[in-house]
Amino acid sequence: MIGRLQNPPILLVTCEHGGNDLPDQYRDLFSSAGAQKDLKSHRGYDPGALQAAKRIADRLDCQFHFSTITRLLVDLNRSIENPTSLSKYTNSLPAMRKAKLLAGHYHPYRDQVIQSVSDGIERSGYVIHLSIHTFTARFRGQWRPIDIGLLFDPERENESALCRAWRQQVQQQRTSAGLRQWRVEMNRPYFGTDDGLTTTIRNLFTDDRYCGIEVEISNRYAKQKTPKIDLIADSLVDALQPIFNLTQQHNPVR
Repeated sequence: MIGRLQNPPILLVTCEHGGNDLPDQYRDLFSSAGAQKDLKSHRGYDPGALQAAKRIADRLDCQFHFSTITRLLVDLNRSIENPTSLSKYTNSLPAMRKAKLLAGHYHPYRDQVIQSVSDGIERSGYVIHLSIHTFTARFRGQWRPIDIGLLFDPERENESALCRAWRQQVQQQRTSAGLRQWRVEMNRPYFGTDDGLTTTIRNLFTDDRYCGIEVEISNRYAKQKTPKIDLIADSLVDALQPIFNLTQQHNPVR
């Protein structure tokens, strides 16, 4: 993979579920106690994802797109055809109000990310896109014994190769430092081919131009009294850098 790149890859970090903000014009949809509870839960946003994404983007010195609008308004990580892109609070909106919602929040974000990928490919020939998320440690009563999930399309050679090398580097660096291993899983707790922003962008650019990895971090690291989400982010960056010698080679988009 590395040897075939004529230029250093362009790096791009995004965070689609960074907050649970609610624009004033939509507060009427979330006035119930149940809606308020959902907004504060993982249903409303990915706890710790924005902190991790900012940390990763800062350390990689690369372009960063994020949203703090609650996913219960519109899910920026779902295609518009997906019935879950709008929640139970917004799915029944009148057509005109729904169109205004999408035009104001959904399309601008996704168009901006896709344009950044296109610009990066034009500039360097290859873009590595890291979409940062967190997941619940317990789902439907079942414990998820995973620290980090790397989600990718197994049919895309470069994505598969990068994730294998990335996991190996995480494990090697933790071992060398005498630290407990992070449990890094491939395509868990979700499949990398599930509907998402990276999946959409893969349909626009070939494997030799675009590498889209969705990074899932257990949100228990964001909920501890002493949050360890920065440690996870640092571990991921430290492990990624030697793969491409990123500290000296990469060209951030500005």
